[in-house]
Amino acid sequence: MKNTRIVFMGTPDFAVPGLDTIYKNFGISGCFTQPSRPSGRGQKIIDSSIKKYCLKNNILLYEPENFKSRKNVNLLKNLNPDVLVVAAYGIILPENILEIPKLEALNIHASLLPRWRGAAPIQHAILSGDQVTGITIMKMTDQLDAGDIVLQKEIKIKDNDTSQNVHDNLAKLGGELISQVLTNIQKGKKISSNIQDESKATYASKITTQDAKINWSKNGKKILQKIRAFNPWPGAWFQINDERIQIYDAVVSSSNKKNTPGTIMDNKFTISCGENELLHPKVLQRSGKNKMDISSFLRGFNFSINTKIG
Repeated sequence: MKNTRIVFMGTPDFAVPGLDTIYKNFGISGCFTQPSRPSGRGQKIIDSSIKKYCLKNNILLYEPENFKSRKNVNLLKNLNPDVLVVAAYGIILPENILEIPKLEALNIHASLLPRWRGAAPIQHAILSGDQVTGITIMKMTDQLDAGDIVLQKEIKIKDNDTSQNVHDNLAKLGGELISQVLTNIQKGKKISSNIQDESKATYASKITTQDAKINWSKNGKKILQKIRAFNPWPGAWFQINDERIQIYDAVVSSSNKKNTPGTIMDNKFTISCGENELLHPKVLQRSGKNKMDISSFLRGFNFSINTKIG
């Protein structure tokens, strides 16, 4: 089927490779993204990554808050799409939107569904110690990430992978897989799919800053998983002297004596963990400061050995 009309919906960096491959290889009729919003301490208005891409490439762009009004629904209807492709758009689309495209409404999701439905699949995969994750192209329904699976491909999660590493790999893979599916649609091939096994569904809830607080009673492996999962955002953290400090990289060793978890053990800022393990921070960030290696941190931070941290 030539001249397939494709509309894209997405917002953050993760969605850009999908839009890029559609724009360059298939053509795009229009794009939707979340409205520009204030962000950071200065509350500066920030455009989404998708908006920046569209402005750079002169792609027709819409930024509705939602699709509750007939006016916003008509924005999509008037584009007369054959296929709707969604990647990390930011809202659950209602049924009346999903019924608009003539052929398919497809989603690029950053997990091997039905594992890790929801807002933060990459972080939860690392937190849980998963050894693999991947991309799922699925048919969309008005239920959260519950549609039939069209195509999947997995990647390994390496021991030193952070959320950023995995994110970047999956974003690229998402662009590759949606290209395969759209190529088949353009050739007029019937898109087959498989129903998800609901008994295997798990949910990746939205991440909060409080989720990133380190529990020192956990063993070193679990703490490292938290550090990797929350790198770059929001940063795994602890509190000392009423100051919040984030850790972005560390290594773990065993201790030959029993220690109280969450105690500074030496002048190298070694911290005791559960199961008689020790965490050795390598990259930290003090409140209002830039990230620094442990040597720089030790030169500018006063602390006492045997101090208990929270």
